[in-house]
Amino acid sequence: MGNLKRNPKRSKEETNNKEEPLPPKKYVYHKSRTSIWMVLVFLAISGILIITIFITFTPRETEIVEKYDLVLLNYNIWVEENHEYNYSNPVIEIYNATLNVSSRYDENTENGLILGFYNELLGKSVGYGRTFNISVTVDLDKDGIDDVTNKDALGYGFLDDGLLYNRTIIINYKILAIQKANAQ
Repeated sequence: MGNLKRNPKRSKEETNNKEEPLPPKKYVYHKSRTSIWMVLVFLAISGILIITIFITFTPRETEIVEKYDLVLLNYNIWVEENHEYNYSNPVIEIYNATLNVSSRYDENTENGLILGFYNELLGKSVGYGRTFNISVTVDLDKDGIDDVTNKDALGYGFLDDGLLYNRTIIINYKILAIQKANAQ
């Protein structure tokens, strides 16, 4: 370090007149409100997201079919032998029918449904539909008990049921709307 040369353009006075260096500035910590706002925004977005998820995935109260409700539905009925060979030509084909959901064995109603269809509709909601079959039924005394099997008479077992009497039937239906019995 001893062989450093002096810059001739600099005067000796300038180098000796150096002022003492200023002490470094003390940095004062200012509380930043940015982090507080970030936390609040995060909590707000999280809250909105949780509420949206809760509303989306909470099952809505759906109306289900109960006794004496009026049900708007489309349905077709086939006799089993006819169904296999001529699916496009049902014995009964009804669209937008309004049915009172009651059993034909219920003393409070006239023209009730056969017990198999009545049991099938109970507890279902709008939009539900399926195809199912009901076995042969014979109920000549009209007491609700099959005269052959001594079980519930689910199908058309009366003599005056015409073409559907004592036949295995296939029913296809879809529920379109429900009007509650107590809302009438």
